[in-house]
Amino acid sequence: MIDHELRRQCITSTDVGPIFEVDDYRDAFGVWIEKHADEPTWEPSPRMLLGKDLEEGIVKAYSRITKRQVRWADRTLRNPERQWMAASPDALVFGPTYLERGVDAKLVFWDQRRKWGADANSIPEGIQMQMWWMMAVCDCDVWDVAALVGDDEPRIYQIERNREAERVVIARCEEWHRRYVVGTEVPPISGSRAAAVWLQQAFPRHARPDMRDATEEEAELLDEYAEARLLRQDATEQCDRMENEIKLAIGDREGLEWPGGQFTWRRTKDGIEVDWESLAKGLLNEKDKELAATLLGIHTKPKPGQRRIRFVSNTRDIRDAA
Repeated sequence: MIDHELRRQCITSTDVGPIFEVDDYRDAFGVWIEKHADEPTWEPSPRMLLGKDLEEGIVKAYSRITKRQVRWADRTLRNPERQWMAASPDALVFGPTYLERGVDAKLVFWDQRRKWGADANSIPEGIQMQMWWMMAVCDCDVWDVAALVGDDEPRIYQIERNREAERVVIARCEEWHRRYVVGTEVPPISGSRAAAVWLQQAFPRHARPDMRDATEEEAELLDEYAEARLLRQDATEQCDRMENEIKLAIGDREGLEWPGGQFTWRRTKDGIEVDWESLAKGLLNEKDKELAATLLGIHTKPKPGQRRIRFVSNTRDIRDAA
């Protein structure tokens, strides 16, 4: 069984990629939040949930293809010598007296297929690092990734243990654990959605009025921020203009191809749209006032306020609320 509290206390295989900044979905600050936040800052996406749902089936397919006797695990294990190292392997393959290898199941969606090549050196770096961590925690020399890529049989990638790389990974993660999990240090904040949600949770309210003068360092940061916003505004306007130019070039065709890729401008399928606001107002205007009041009560709930940015630059033409 997955021990979520133990995973909060340790560095796990899924933490390694973000700590080394090779994960497409999480970063080191997000890992810190997960270790310390009282409330989750994100929910698993439908893709993640579907991948979890299909793990056992992918492992069964792996067993059928390889003819190996696989033991389903899906529980949290600790390294006996380094208690701060943990992993939650999907499945294990045992030899006569030892752990022969582990198995990790992955569901790869169509838009990620290009990242999964023909061999173990052609898969995402973060996945390789996960497997190295699994081998270090469980002390075995091989870990297989069974990846369902498209609608064919799972591809099986054999990852060999790399003890030299393992030492580097363990050393960095041990320091990170000491500073940011056991210790009180906070890693540099990122621009991720998880960081934004955590900030709202950590500082939900403020006093009024309570402005203060920025320090010299903060003033420099604010000036850089103003400049960055101007650059983003210019880039957005330029991108919008170029998009319209490309659409004009496409006209009534489907799109354009060039050596760098494709640009398509397709019409979506026709559908229906329900004006829920008007429907709700119509229901509330029903002659049955008691029913209307009951419906209003059922569907009314408090909406807590959120802190929002209002940025005004005294030296640049930037006025925006976000």
